[in-house]
Amino acid sequence: MNSFFHINIFFLVLFITSNTYAQNQIVADLSQENVKISTDFQGAKILLFGAYDGKKGDDIIVIVTGPKGLVTVQKKEKILGVWVNTRKVNYINTPKYLSISSNRRIDDILNKKTQKISEIGLNNLKIRIQPGIKVEKEGNWRQALTRNMLKSNLWSINENSVTLNKDSLFRSYLKLPSNVITGQFEVKILHYRNSKLVSQQINSINVSKSGISAEIYDIAQNYSTLYGIFAVLLAVLVGWGSNLIFRKVWWGIND
Repeated sequence: MNSFFHINIFFLVLFITSNTYAQNQIVADLSQENVKISTDFQGAKILLFGAYDGKKGDDIIVIVTGPKGLVTVQKKEKILGVWVNTRKVNYINTPKYLSISSNRRIDDILNKKTQKISEIGLNNLKIRIQPGIKVEKEGNWRQALTRNMLKSNLWSINENSVTLNKDSLFRSYLKLPSNVITGQFEVKILHYRNSKLVSQQINSINVSKSGISAEIYDIAQNYSTLYGIFAVLLAVLVGWGSNLIFRKVWWGIND
């Protein structure tokens, strides 16, 4: 109900200010700008909606980018009947979350050269392997990175998912998986006409932890040494308790 009221107010304000609305401008908003992750977090679905100064045939592309950092790709091999990690490659400056949505096929909106320059597409991201690591068949590792991120629902391409109405309104749903990372997420809305960028707007979503999970996360980040010691002691305590219970059960059976 609140989201519906929020949306109606947005378009009412937009209508009132339409006379002063600049040409080739986008006005957009989100149904939710702050996402709280608790222990029972199952993901989030956020509505992106807005208006644009469009013409017939115009296109909208929405790119949501999460915090960037190091992502590791590991290679497993079977040794003596057991699958073990034998090699790994670290990619730096890698989006921990990426969603690209559009009103139709991206290849029908932009040519390959423009996609590469604008970093639109999973294979056009300007990420690189951590310096100092020698890698053979780099292309295979890069494909593995994309495959892993898609499998974990942290990267996605959502063509035909942006709805346009009367060449002036648009809406799209942004989906955050349950394993999404915390931090600031950039929401970029791009308006294209005849494959040329006409206008754009950038919004943001803040994803943070709440409840006891937030407290544990803060301790792990700010007091990593104490957190490590506590984790070791807890593991020892659990092991000792399990062993004690097992011994009592065992002796009880044999008494």
